Amino acid sequence: MIEVRTCARLHLGLLDNNGDQGRLYGSIGLAVDRPRLVLRAEKADRLRIEGLEAERVGIYAQRFIHRYGLPEGVRLNLLAGIPAHVGLGSGTQIALAVGTALARLADLRISTQEIAITMERGARSGIGIATFRRGGFVLDGGHRILSSPADSSIAQGQNRRLEKNRIPPVLFQHSLPKDWFFVTVIADTDKGFSGERENSAFRDLPAAPASLVEKISRLLLMKMLPALVEEDILDFGQALIGIQRMAGDFFASVQGGRFSNPISDRLIDFLLGAGAAGAGQSSWGPAVYGVVEGKSQALQLLNAAKDFLAGLGGGRVFCMRPQNRGALVRCI
Repeated sequence: MIEVRTCARLHLGLLDNNGDQGRLYGSIGLAVDRPRLVLRAEKADRLRIEGLEAERVGIYAQRFIHRYGLPEGVRLNLLAGIPAHVGLGSGTQIALAVGTALARLADLRISTQEIAITMERGARSGIGIATFRRGGFVLDGGHRILSSPADSSIAQGQNRRLEKNRIPPVLFQHSLPKDWFFVTVIADTDKGFSGERENSAFRDLPAAPASLVEKISRLLLMKMLPALVEEDILDFGQALIGIQRMAGDFFASVQGGRFSNPISDRLIDFLLGAGAAGAGQSSWGPAVYGVVEGKSQALQLLNAAKDFLAGLGGGRVFCMRPQNRGALVRCI
């Protein structure tokens, strides 16, 4: 029996929604130690799907089998999962876990990148693929645009033809300080964008002003990355706030505001007011997070967030630590 264990990720923002340099997107994110996903796979008389998220597990299993085939059957059982469509990257982790388990069972030497392409992951962000491999903080370089942005036949905004069968290259990957904690709050509200709704949102986005991309890039390069390397949580948090606000204002036209809903706005303001060095929304939300240093401060913020969330209708609160290693794959 093969067991794959992997964890959630936080998506801190997209770098370039302009594309005039020939690439689009570029993502910032990091791995966290919970919620965890645990998948077990073993040979069987036919394809059997059991446990959580059976539909999604089955879809990814069929994609793998269609590409590589399996001479025998297999039983897949998702014992623990990451909440779906809340901004924690569950889809990519399920896809890679299924592909990795099936490849190991069939004794196929297939890279994580190739599995991701087979599973149709990484269409915009490569953060979840990179964290599955190695964990830590990740910056990726987005996708190459095949058609020239000056080509008048191309629709404006995000509707440009991108290079296929490639995942975004990892430009920077670094471990996170072990005493940084991410208190993450998921309110009981609408799910984040996914599938065709997400595709439609990107189609509706205009091209970001070059000046906005330049500001985000400078804040990333000259504040966030040095702060991470020097383990300066205050500068890291300030850079995070700035990037989140600029990126959030750009996405306001499709998500209705700087963040995905008014509750997320209130939660982020609360986390900052309660002592977080930085805070933001992960992907399309509704997951929001605040970063603090030290276990005692993390527990204080966790308890305060639980009380505040109860007054907003409830939800879930996680105290996450950085995950500085990739998925664990073992034979049991």
